Amino acid sequence: MKYLLITLLVLAGCSSAPQKLETPTQYAYTSPPVVPIRVEPQVQQMSRSEVIAATIQCEQDGLRAVPVMSKRIVSGMMSDIVIDIQCLPKRNIFDGKF
Repeated sequence: MKYLLITLLVLAGCSSAPQKLETPTQYAYTSPPVVPIRVEPQVQQMSRSEVIAATIQCEQDGLRAVPVMSKRIVSGMMSDIVIDIQCLPKRNIFDGKF
């Protein structure tokens, strides 16, 4: 047990630290990853009445409604849209409270 702890401390101490630059508050980290925004043009948005009907159906079955969201560009800005409603069990089913 003692040898395992010492080994872990040595390995943690040998990990590479960021290189300091000219000012003490700056560090030389790698650049952040470039992640493209994926917009789904083929996905149909649910209407408000469809969302309400699906939510009511889930609640009548004793389940909770969880919306599945997607992104769409509207007037040059990203907007969340509802594309599906999933009926999942309620969170407190193990307590016996529904």
